Amino acid sequence: MDSLHQQLTCYIDKMVSDERLKPVHLSLSMALCHSWIESQFESRYRVSRKRLMRASHIRSKATYHKAIKELQRLGYMKYAPSYHPRKGSQITMIMEYKQKEYLGIRSIYGNK
Repeated sequence: MDSLHQQLTCYIDKMVSDERLKPVHLSLSMALCHSWIESQFESRYRVSRKRLMRASHIRSKATYHKAIKELQRLGYMKYAPSYHPRKGSQITMIMEYKQKEYLGIRSIYGNK
């Protein structure tokens, strides 16, 4: 398994086992991960609110902004808003991957 795949797997395992997260956080995180993959795993990448809301099935701007702020507060990502109409906000995924931690995580599906 390559490093990026391990980081992404560890990140998702961490999210699904975090009881503080609600479905809105998980769906937004999946949209953020998808955008990260599309950016070819750039350390910092730009996203549009409209596109993330569509991908995560969030209809309310207030819900979107609340979920973004909570994910940032909980240490899953860094968010730098852009107020430019065509320039997306900047996202940095926080991947706290360590080989020992990864090996110690028990998957919720019981296959690790």
